[in-house]
Amino acid sequence: MPPKEEKPPLTEEEIREKFDEVTATSIDAQAKTFLRAFVSEFSGKFEEVLDLAEEFKKYAPDTGVVRELEEDKAHLFLERRGETLTVKELRDALKEIDLDSNNRVSFIEYCMYKYEKKLPELFEEKDHQIEHLLRALEAAIDAYQQALAEKQAREEKIKQLEAQAEQGGVKGMRAKAELEAMRNEDQLERNKREIQAGAKQRAAQKAVDNGDPYAEEQKRLAAEKKKREEEEKKQRAEARARLAEKAKLWN
Repeated sequence: MPPKEEKPPLTEEEIREKFDEVTATSIDAQAKTFLRAFVSEFSGKFEEVLDLAEEFKKYAPDTGVVRELEEDKAHLFLERRGETLTVKELRDALKEIDLDSNNRVSFIEYCMYKYEKKLPELFEEKDHQIEHLLRALEAAIDAYQQALAEKQAREEKIKQLEAQAEQGGVKGMRAKAELEAMRNEDQLERNKREIQAGAKQRAAQKAVDNGDPYAEEQKRLAAEKKKREEEEKKQRAEARARLAEKAKLWN
């Protein structure tokens, strides 16, 4: 097999264009881009970046697709994290973080600053043999983020019900009953989902670390086959149920 032809390095203008495309995406997408670029370095600690993304969101606007923080919010974010000490250091940090000089700070800009990365590193070409492993990792990240979003939505719902319960009356009693049910009925199921999300992420990370594309590809194909078979089985069962319902009409 002839050696793979190396692509010329990206020009500064091309890097800037690519970076602008990344900063135009959501915070979650920026986190995924960063992890994908530095997959080996963050082996076993992807949650660190994902949790940072969730904290970053708390300082962002409540409406629209959140991509970056205004300078004052970024200032507050850094200050609350204790990553700078003086006002001058805060201002210097913001200047260093804001790579596109638009007086706002995107999450990926913060990651590049925090982990001391350079723009060319972000867009270095990856080994095509682990591409499907990276996709598995992204799926694991999605599962983690979904579990986290569900947990946050539930906590917000509990806060609303607690406020209603304190008001008393019929609505208060109803809220109290719903609150009690929420606290009891799905605890095991939520724990199960969170454990599954974590397990999925660890499995994907292990596959990336082991770097066995063939074995992982075989697993992927087997999983797809099983999924197809289950779907076909479900469709046959539904078809039989429809026929049974039609037969009842003639009885």
